[in-house]
Amino acid sequence: MPVPQRVRASAAIAQRQAYRGELALRSLPRLRDLLADASGALQVELQAGVRQGREHLQGELQGGLKFCCQRCERSFEWPLRIEMDLLLVHSEEEEAAALQDAEPYWVQDDELPLQELIEDEVLLALPMLPRCESCENAVKASAAVQEAAVEQVEERVNPFLQLQEEFKKRH
Repeated sequence: MPVPQRVRASAAIAQRQAYRGELALRSLPRLRDLLADASGALQVELQAGVRQGREHLQGELQGGLKFCCQRCERSFEWPLRIEMDLLLVHSEEEEAAALQDAEPYWVQDDELPLQELIEDEVLLALPMLPRCESCENAVKASAAVQEAAVEQVEERVNPFLQLQEEFKKRH
């Protein structure tokens, strides 16, 4: 079954419905605004069901997202792969209990907004500052150089400490 906009949660769980297919990036407005090019699609595989007496929605999201590098401003593709495993809860008590075991998703009015839920999961997985691979490597190398410089500064002996020790020896 393709990925619908919304489904009835009780029916999806009772029938153990599976949703497989492509979801166009253009159909996800909050994500679309962050991308350099929203012409691609996500590969979606979701399965609703019951596990250990609890309702859940699990699956995988995959795709390539095209961002504008925040350092060099070139377009690049960022690989996305998300494993989803959400416990579907219907009350605050269920949510509090689920927080210890897994990630809860609060179902309201027996409605499960699949596309919105997928978009939420993708947004949570995005990098804060998208950078292409070459810029990411340059930033890591720069950080390593700075860390080495800090270590060298820390290794230097404090001349005032040496002076204090000499003063203590003489008195």
